[in-house]
Amino acid sequence: PLYVAGLIGPGDRKSIQPMAERLASGSYDQLHHFIADGVWDATPLETELLNQADRLVGGRDAVLVIDDTSLPKKGERSVGV
Repeated sequence: PLYVAGLIGPGDRKSIQPMAERLASGSYDQLHHFIADGVWDATPLETELLNQADRLVGGRDAVLVIDDTSLPKKGERSVGV
């Protein structure tokens, strides 16, 4: 729940350290361990995501284009600024 809250909650940076600082001070190690080890079986979730994406895109000949270039760049020396 802490990780999901960090992803959907406020804050520009969604990496583990900033999320841990915003949500629960001192929980960085626990959150990092949870993400880095990945001891759960992702197959049921991946199957459901595929089914939902297929339903949303619609049709046999439909295509889904994902373009992440709309994210604003920050800083003065970042790539692409």
